[in-house]
Amino acid sequence: MGKRNAVSPLALPTVAALTPDHYQISIIDEEIEDLSIGDHDPDIVGITAVIPNVKRAYEIADAFRKKGTTVVMGGAQVTFNIDESLRHADTVVAGEAEGAWQRCLADFEAGNLGQVYKNDEITAFTTSPVPRWDLVKTEKIMALGVQVSRGCPYQCDFCLVRNLFGKRQRYRDIDNVIAEVRGLPKRQITFVDDNLTAQKPYARELMKRLAPLKVSWMCQASLDVADDESLLRDMALAGCTSILIGFESVNPDSLQETHKFHNRIGKYEEAVRRIHAAGIHVVGSFIVGFEADKLDAFDRVYEFTTRNNISFIMLNVLTAYPGTDLYARMKQEGRMADFDPDLLNGIYPTMQYRNMSQTGLFHKYFETLEKMFDFDEVREKITSVLNTGAFTRFNEGEIGPKEKFLSVLHLFRKCVFTQDARARKLFRRLFSIVLSGRTKPGVAVEFLLFVVSFHGYLEYTRKYRDEILEKIRKSDKGPLVSQ
Repeated sequence: MGKRNAVSPLALPTVAALTPDHYQISIIDEEIEDLSIGDHDPDIVGITAVIPNVKRAYEIADAFRKKGTTVVMGGAQVTFNIDESLRHADTVVAGEAEGAWQRCLADFEAGNLGQVYKNDEITAFTTSPVPRWDLVKTEKIMALGVQVSRGCPYQCDFCLVRNLFGKRQRYRDIDNVIAEVRGLPKRQITFVDDNLTAQKPYARELMKRLAPLKVSWMCQASLDVADDESLLRDMALAGCTSILIGFESVNPDSLQETHKFHNRIGKYEEAVRRIHAAGIHVVGSFIVGFEADKLDAFDRVYEFTTRNNISFIMLNVLTAYPGTDLYARMKQEGRMADFDPDLLNGIYPTMQYRNMSQTGLFHKYFETLEKMFDFDEVREKITSVLNTGAFTRFNEGEIGPKEKFLSVLHLFRKCVFTQDARARKLFRRLFSIVLSGRTKPGVAVEFLLFVVSFHGYLEYTRKYRDEILEKIRKSDKGPLVSQ
């Protein structure tokens, strides 16, 4: 659709909104535009980072400090690696920015800048300023992030949300959320909350208020969202197109190990059926690499997603990120491999697993992805889902004629004027369902864009898989049980 990125991070526009008015601010997101450090001469630079991009973040920090610019770093990676970050930055803002960032700037102006700024207490987060999207090239991204809540009561040991934002979930006033959504320059939204529907009365009121705004959105929620079919209907009417569900595993021992006690495997299939019946796609998130897992865990996930017609799949390799309980345990047990942080992204095996070698896991991961997104595979799954007639809503929002033209042109190139007969069959099947009236053209186009994009990703990774595999082989100690 002529875009550079699906969703732009919410952090920098929010921090910009917290900045006093007498600052002139520029935001540069390297996923959508290039940064030429020589073209900028700011008084102060703020850089946010998560672990897969922290190496680049440090390069930028070093370059600006070399020019004499004051550099402040923040973000999840920086929060849990303060000493390392201070080797590249003058100052670190750890944790939530509200309050700490303003104190940092006040001290900067007074010539008394400290090294670490961190709030003594978790911010209330009942209101939040409208992020400065006017500083971002929003025409280059698909959707804008909105955050309704922070914190998580669950104890998943691979996740850092609870350690970063606290175990109590804090909610914004709905009036504050709706005012933000009304003012956004786009009608496509991603709610970045880890569990949008945890508080059901709040979620129902939010749906009621969102419905008249004609926005299109996706979110994350726990499995229990499927217990309330009336809420699912309200979500669909309010513009929800998909819900990311963290199934994580179809092995009860793995769920027990990671403290995902609130997931009940016996409820999985009915939950998927109910969400699909509401006209909402399930985005299934799965992790392989727990202590109880062997390589056949990939086969179990593949069989589950095939049986339940889940086409949107996030398959992850268990990765221990700084700040998580899992990282502390792996570090203590000496099971963390020495890897380039660019590879710590949930795709590549970067620690010692109990029952799998890193090399074996790498091969099985990509083998499974190739099977999951085979054109014939997704054709049968999406046919079963769309033929029910549940997916008859599609809010185009502000998708303009140029975006529509580029989308259709791209799909014709990838799915019609192609030598791949399977891609052509998928295209014909989807539009036969459209012609039958059982779904909308926009639903078919959105799905095809996702599938061909993922095929493009797989094709791209094939170019450097051998190079990464060689790095993995050098660190591979084999499975822990063989030691």
